Amino acid sequence: MKNCWIIGASFGIGRELAKTYFQNGYNIIISARTVDELEILKDEIKQNSNSENSVFVVGLDVTNYDSIKEALEIIIKKFNKIDLAIYASGIYRQMNLKNFDINFAKQILDINFTGSLNFLHIIAPTMIKQKSGHIALIASVAGYIGLPESMVYGASKAAMINLCEGIHAELKSYNINLSIINPGFVKTRLTDTNNFEMPFIINTKQASDFIYNGLENKKFEIHFPKTFTLFLKILRIIPYSLVLKINQKIFYKNIRSKKNKINNE
Repeated sequence: MKNCWIIGASFGIGRELAKTYFQNGYNIIISARTVDELEILKDEIKQNSNSENSVFVVGLDVTNYDSIKEALEIIIKKFNKIDLAIYASGIYRQMNLKNFDINFAKQILDINFTGSLNFLHIIAPTMIKQKSGHIALIASVAGYIGLPESMVYGASKAAMINLCEGIHAELKSYNINLSIINPGFVKTRLTDTNNFEMPFIINTKQASDFIYNGLENKKFEIHFPKTFTLFLKILRIIPYSLVLKINQKIFYKNIRSKKNKINNE
């Protein structure tokens, strides 16, 4: 039986992935800072299930290197190996120069990027020793290109994408698969705070299915929904003179959307 470790499983996509992998016969290890939420998730998954696979809770803080290291030691002691490790931790807030919160910006970088570095530094040697495994990190299409009100968050996700592009060949040489996951808008408690239109938004179950299928097929990049993500991919390759004009339109459209929302409340 395969073992899947999901970091950031208490909410959103990570939570749904835990259900998906359990339903598909994996032992799942769920981690986050909010252990109470993980225990609720464990009970929810195991309820009315006669499956032999297990749900194991290990609390950790991705910004604390030793916390992840200790969690991994507990997991290896119990399960001997990890077949799939998914980094799903992340925080987000709309931010622009007028409401630029430097302290929260640093938290975004700590959890989204530095946390993923901590994770990679700890999980990679374990899988190299195993001579097998699959590592996946959830970034975002916000990392493709700088978008209005995505400052810091978009930068953190761009760093994750760049990092994975750079280490893919090295991990492959050790028989380890690597995937970077770039969702578009997914309805979660984080996107619920947005006050602008979110095109092609999907739910966490749909996102989880996209990710599961992509990881089962060992894809390097998993991006969805394609109607939206392919448009953003085009923006990466066209001249800045055009990209910046499109960004201006998005910026002013967001302002109008906010004003309309306020007027309707």
